[in-house]
Amino acid sequence: MYTRERVNPIFLLSTISACALALSGCLESQSKGVNGFADPGTPSTNTPGSNAAPLISGVPSTSVSIGDVYSFTPTATDSDGDKLTFSIDNKPQWASFNSATGELSGQPTLGLEGDYTGIGISVSDGKASAALPRFSITVAQDTTPSANSAPLISGTPPGTATADYSYAFVPNASDPDGDSLSFSVQNLPAWASFDSATGKLSGMPRIDNVGMFSNILISVSDGQKTTSLRPFAINVQELGNLSTTLSWTPPTENEDGSALTDLAGYKIYWGNTPGNYTKSARIDNPGISSYVVENLPAGRLEFVATSVNSAGIESDYSNPMTKVLN
Repeated sequence: MYTRERVNPIFLLSTISACALALSGCLESQSKGVNGFADPGTPSTNTPGSNAAPLISGVPSTSVSIGDVYSFTPTATDSDGDKLTFSIDNKPQWASFNSATGELSGQPTLGLEGDYTGIGISVSDGKASAALPRFSITVAQDTTPSANSAPLISGTPPGTATADYSYAFVPNASDPDGDSLSFSVQNLPAWASFDSATGKLSGMPRIDNVGMFSNILISVSDGQKTTSLRPFAINVQELGNLSTTLSWTPPTENEDGSALTDLAGYKIYWGNTPGNYTKSARIDNPGISSYVVENLPAGRLEFVATSVNSAGIESDYSNPMTKVLN
């Protein structure tokens, strides 16, 4: 007849080790004109075998109302087929810029009214540059009687998830008019669920969900106008690349106070949702008091441990310990 073991509640997390990644590379100099941008009125002079400057065109809108979405993407080509990158000068504080596409976009909010001048968008093939004429954007209140302002939405969804760990993202949303909001989603991953009242996308991918889930689009509507986040992707990976070391004090007594003489090992449980332990590891060596848990994802994880006797009976969970890995 076996009695339940007692686990000493001293359960500590020690040092964390992780793979350090670094990016290296070089940037080639660009041919630029005034204020760092090529002069659009100066044609390039090319000789046989020389590099042809890229071409850029487009007419950006010069006004936007508070609460409305502004977006402009120039058209750019390169006769040599070179890879193109974009840059911007005097970007408005309420806007973001995509250096891969040249898109300038944003949604100004109350308090950001005014004229944003001298905006310059340039494209480069790494050797030569071309630029649009500089332009301005005026941000103003919508003075149309009873005009409805579009809702606002923001947030950066995590781009990775790990099999057997919870994933969750909730956008921030508001409406300048105080209208009630509802959310919608396109291209929802099969392993995820979506809350139309809060915009929360959540779920737990499994090993057979490993892969890329692209073009996910979360939108918010006030019933008249709709605003969306940028489309995003979630890469479900099989394993994480982080680790942490756990240590504990081995138990010496059963719950009834008798001596523990048949300790056979331990089990470690963990997960990224408090109280929900989706992963575990068995340790069949009663003589050790520390263990390195590997292949962990980034984020906040909670760990507990149990002791196991020779009959396979487990103790209750130890005190939980939390560690943030990054």
